[in-house]
This record gives sequence, C-alpha cells and structure tokens, in this order.
Amino acid sequence: MKHNLQFEKLLFELNRGHQIILSDSENRSNILFSCTENMNKNTLNFHRKFSNSFPNILLSPERCKTLNIKTEYCCSLNLNLEWTISRIYKLAFGSSVDADLNLNGVIEEKSKLMNLSLQILKKGKLLPSGIFSIINNSSKIPIDQLAKKNNMFFFNISELNEIFEIKKQNIEIIARAKLPIKKTNDAEIIVFKFNNEPKDYFCILIGKVKNINSSKLIPTVRIHSQCLTGDIFNSLKCDCGEQLNKSLDMMVKNGEGIIIYLPQEGRDIGLTNKIRAYKLQEDGLDTVEANLTLGFRDDERSYDVAVAILKKLNIKKINLITNNPNKIEKLNEEGLEVLNVIKLNIKPNKINKNYISTKKNKSNHIFD
Repeated sequence: MKHNLQFEKLLFELNRGHQIILSDSENRSNILFSCTENMNKNTLNFHRKFSNSFPNILLSPERCKTLNIKTEYCCSLNLNLEWTISRIYKLAFGSSVDADLNLNGVIEEKSKLMNLSLQILKKGKLLPSGIFSIINNSSKIPIDQLAKKNNMFFFNISELNEIFEIKKQNIEIIARAKLPIKKTNDAEIIVFKFNNEPKDYFCILIGKVKNINSSKLIPTVRIHSQCLTGDIFNSLKCDCGEQLNKSLDMMVKNGEGIIIYLPQEGRDIGLTNKIRAYKLQEDGLDTVEANLTLGFRDDERSYDVAVAILKKLNIKKINLITNNPNKIEKLNEEGLEVLNVIKLNIKPNKINKNYISTKKNKSNHIFD
C-alpha cells in the first residue's frame, strides 16, 4: 500500500468516531460513512438527518457467512433507529445475535464503493463493519463543498486505486548495522522503507548470508509475522515464539539464515482485534471461527514486502522455514523460487493444543 496523507487523515477521523463522506464520482454515488465499532448514541440519528435517508449496516462476506447469509459479497441491512448500540455490536461482530433479530431484507452490495469502504477499515485495523447512508443532496451543492460546509472529511475513492493497487513497488534500505544477539554475535540488521509507508520493516542476517552477493549460497529464510504476545511474552496460547526461536537456532547451527520480521500482528488484523479474537476463543470458538466472527478472513496476511526485501538483497531462490503451504504458494506467485521447505515441529502444550489442531485441520498447516 502506498502511503497517502489524506488516507491517514481519513483513518484518523474514523478512529475518532466521526462521520466522513465517501464519494464514487465515476458512478455518481455518495455516502455518509462511519465505523461501527466507534459509533455512539447519536450516530444513527445523525445519518438520518444529514443524508435524508435511513442508515444501514455494512457487513463483510465473512461476517455474513457466520450469520448464515450465503453470499460472496459484503451485505447491508437497514437499521432500526431504536436499536441499541449493544444490539448493533452483536449483529456486527458478536459471537451471538438477538434471537428476535430479523435478517430479512439483506442486500448484497457489489459496488466498488461498498467494497472499498470495508478495505479502508481493514487497512486501519478497524473491525470491518460500517454504518452508511446514501446522501440525498437536495441542495445540489457539489458534494465536496457540502462536506466542507459541514466541516466533514471528504474522500473520493478514485484515490484508493493509487493507494491500494501499486503496480511498481519501491523499497529502499534505510539503515543497517551489526546486531549481536543472545544466540550469536554474527548477525546484522537491515531496516527498509516500503512504498513510503510509515512502518518499520526489517530483516536479520545470520552468518555467511551477510556476504550473499559474493557467494552462490541459497539462504535459509524464515518470514515471521509479528506476535507481540508470543515473541516477547512467551504466550502459551500460540506457537509463534517457539517457531521464531527454533528458526534462529537452526540458522545459528548452520551458520546462515535470514529472519524477515513483518508487522502483521494476529495474521494482520492488529493487536486489538487479536485480543478480541482471544476473548471469542474463551467463549468456545477456535482461532479461524473467531477471525470470521469479527468479519475478517481467517488469514489477512500478504508477503509482498518479504519478496521485495529478498529481491532487494538480490535473492531469488530460498530454502523456506514454514509449515504453511499458503505462504509457499504466495511466494511462488510473486516470482520467488522456494527450493526446499523446512518444517518446524512444535510440541503442543495443554493450552495451545486446540490452536495447533485448528492450524492443521482448517488452515492446512503441515506438522508431520
């Protein structure tokens, strides 16, 4: 994703619980939009009065399926102005909904505007559910001027093509230095800037791989998604910290390797939503069901940055440490050749045994 200041402002407004105006000028469609998780007692009435239309809730395809709505598209449902915030929350991302809730009248939303609205929320690590109302602009004031007149943030979704659909990726090395770590003194860290995003991407080079440009070495690579709870606090709920440490041990023993550490907490739903998923797991859901209940896919991660980092280091062939066949497939699609797959055998504990079982049975991870 390309960094865009206006997009950052848009996410800031949604996080504050403010309404914004989203416009699809190509299809002459304008909506008032707000984030469901940040709504307040005035949100629905504000939509009704400002837009001169009734507010609707927008749900992701994944959330719809948990509500037994068979669709491949996001869906909307007209909201009753008398509904409480609690009831709307249950509809949007609760593990259960009110028994008397009538889901008749659900509309499949196939428009670009609706789909991009949910993408915006996901990029901001917000729950993918929004409140929207179609703006009936009887005053005939240009929509951007109407937004300005009412001191509201305006965003034309045509700009999202430039933000989301990057045809040429730009990655630069920003800094590098030696990094002696507990397991070895022979390590180096490299920090990258990717498409001007305000994120820190980095990799750690172990041993001989630091001189890879002057050798024919095929490096051992671990592409590791950040797990604050597992990597730092050794959480027993997952196996992430163990995977990271076993990968480092293997690299140190073999005298070479690369750890690419990606800021993709909770399979890229963010720390807050990961903890929400943990709470749903306490209520009896597994890790996949929890993500789907919150409206996310079971795995939101991408590996374009990892591929860009390896290509920047002039690496096109790797031996990959992973149990995840989906990761292998995505790397191959990006033009990286995975020559060998090195599996990690992690012994389950009594707390994470169901988590590991779900990865094996539902996410097709290979542990044997």
